[in-house]
Amino acid sequence: MLRNRHWLVCCLALILAGCASQRVDWDYDMSAKARQQMAGWKTYAWLPVDQEQSSVYHLDGLQDRRVRAAVNRDLQAKGFREVKQSDADFLVNYLSKTKTRREENQVSTSLGYGYSSWGMGFQTETRVRDYEEGSLMVDFIDPASKELVWRGRSQARIPDRSTPEKRTEQINKAVDAILKGFPPTSGS
Repeated sequence: MLRNRHWLVCCLALILAGCASQRVDWDYDMSAKARQQMAGWKTYAWLPVDQEQSSVYHLDGLQDRRVRAAVNRDLQAKGFREVKQSDADFLVNYLSKTKTRREENQVSTSLGYGYSSWGMGFQTETRVRDYEEGSLMVDFIDPASKELVWRGRSQARIPDRSTPEKRTEQINKAVDAILKGFPPTSGS
């Protein structure tokens, strides 16, 4: 019984550690007008990217297709329909960024022996490692005013080596997590 409980605690810790690796948040216009507007949305279109934006937005062709496919899949699963820009209730855009982060770990070891007032060894080693953290932001924009109405963001560590399938899976998970917060409810 104790062994099963130990195994269950270990599994739960691994699951929570996996969930903790991705941070997600949402922000939106809380005005009554914007909330009513979002409640009536049924159609969307992608905001066209112009040359000025392309210097700001990270436009990797493979990533772009993955993000757009994931957003389209999730929005359509929620009942939204993609239409041409002039007929859309809201416009969709995304931004992705990477940032180098630094992780420091200290490892302490001690060994040796003692005799009288002499002895004992102690050593602390600091290990520093740089890693990449990626952010994906999905924006919903009012087509008339061109103002941001809703934004969802996911941040996660980017694996050092990854296959195309893993990259697609990671983007799908990020988009799924982001769009769980849309449309906003009174508690979110």
